[in-house]
Amino acid sequence: MSRFRDNWPAYPAALVAGLMLVACADEDTGPQFATDPRPTLPATEAALPAASPPPALLPTTVPVATPASFTDLLNVRGAVSTVFVPTDSDVWSISSDGKATRLFVAPDGASIRVIDPAPNAQEVAVLLETATDAQPTFQVVTVDIAGSVLARIDVPAPATAPARATPVAQDGEGRPTIDWSPQGDRVLAQIQATDVVEIDPDGARGPMPLDFGDAAGSVIAPEWSPTGQSIAFISESEDGETRSLNLLDTTNGEISTIVRPIAGRLVVDFTWLPDGVSLLFTEGGGPDNATTGIDLWRIDANGENRALVASAGTVAPVARITNLSPSPDGRSVAYTVLVPGSRGPVVDSVWVRSLVSGVGFRIPLPSVGSVQDIWWTDVGIVISVVTSGTAQGRSPTEALLEVKRDGSIAALWAAPLAVGTPRNATPAAGSGPTQPSAAGTG
Repeated sequence: MSRFRDNWPAYPAALVAGLMLVACADEDTGPQFATDPRPTLPATEAALPAASPPPALLPTTVPVATPASFTDLLNVRGAVSTVFVPTDSDVWSISSDGKATRLFVAPDGASIRVIDPAPNAQEVAVLLETATDAQPTFQVVTVDIAGSVLARIDVPAPATAPARATPVAQDGEGRPTIDWSPQGDRVLAQIQATDVVEIDPDGARGPMPLDFGDAAGSVIAPEWSPTGQSIAFISESEDGETRSLNLLDTTNGEISTIVRPIAGRLVVDFTWLPDGVSLLFTEGGGPDNATTGIDLWRIDANGENRALVASAGTVAPVARITNLSPSPDGRSVAYTVLVPGSRGPVVDSVWVRSLVSGVGFRIPLPSVGSVQDIWWTDVGIVISVVTSGTAQGRSPTEALLEVKRDGSIAALWAAPLAVGTPRNATPAAGSGPTQPSAAGTG
C-alpha cells in the first residue's frame, strides 16, 4: 500500500483550499483529491487580483498599438483539455473540469520518476525506478488511456554521474527525462546527465544510446524539436562553470551551438517554441552570484536573432525566471518568477507575457513551497504547486490551480506528496479540445 494512500485522510479538501487560494469564496467544495476516483463537483473559486501594470517594454521588444488583454492571451487554439499527473506510485489524468481518473499503478517496490504523453494523447510513457540491493533498475512502461500496459522496456543502469563544482537551481540536472517524439514513434529517456537512449514505444527494439560525442561534459534536459529532426540540449562543462545550448541533428549526428557560454552567465533552462525554428531559454548567474538574476530570452535554432523577452530584474534585483511554458500557438509564454528568501529562492508570482507585444500580466499566488510546472488548457492555464507542508506537521501537498480566462482561480486537484519527492505533472499532447479526453509534459 502506498504511503500516500495511508496519509490521505489527513488532507481534507478544505485545508488545501485554505492553503492554496488567495481569497476564497464560500466553500461549497474544495479541491478534488486523488482519493476521489471521479470528482464531479465544481472546485472552489477565488477572485484573481487585478493584474499589476506590466513592466516597461525592453528595447528588444516590439511594441504594438493595442496590447492584448489577459483574456486574449489565454484564449488560444490547440490547448489541451487534460493533464497527466504522477504521484510516487500512480499516474492520474485530470480534465479541465476537474474529473480525475487513475491510469496506472506502479508495481510494489517501484516508484514513478517522470511521465510523458504521446502526441496523439492516446498513450503515456512512464519511467519507473525499482530499488534493489545492488543498484536501482529502470524501466519505461507505455500505457494507453484505458489503463492497459502496452510495453515494458528495460533501460540500462546509468553510469556514475560526474561530480559538479557549481550546482544551478531550478535547471533539471539530476532529474530524469522522458520525451515522446512529435511523430510518436520514438521515446527519448535519460536517467542521468551522461546517459541518453532512444526507445521504440512498442518495445520492438531495445534502447539505443544517442551519440552526443562532441558535447563537452554533461548532457542536460534533451528535448525533441517539434519537427522531430533534432534534439536541443544543455551542455555543461565537467567543472560546472560553463553551459551552452546546443542542437543535435538526428539525421546526420552533427552538433551545433545555439547559445555559447559567457563568463559568469549560465544557460539554465530552455523550451522549443511550437514553430520548431526558435526556442526560449533562461540565462543568468549561478545561485551564489548575488549580482544578477536569471532572464528570459528568445533565439532562432541557428543561433541568430537573440532577443530579450523578460528581465527578472523588473521584479527584484536577483529574481529568477523558471517553468517556461509557451502557448500552443506560440504567441505567448507563461513562467514563474522566484525571488530571494531566507532559505533560498521563493515563489513570487506567475506571469503570462505576449511574445508579440511584449506586454505581461502578473498572477499573484498564495504562499506555496514551489511551482512545479505550468500548462495551457482549453479554459486557461493550470499551475502545479506544492505546499510547504509545515502546518500542524502535515506533509507537503501537490495541487493543481486552474487560472481561467476570466481571471478566476480554482483548486482543481490535490494529493499528498512525499517529502523530498520532485513532481512534474504533464499536459496531454495533441490539439486540445478536439482530441479525445484522456481517461487516465513539455
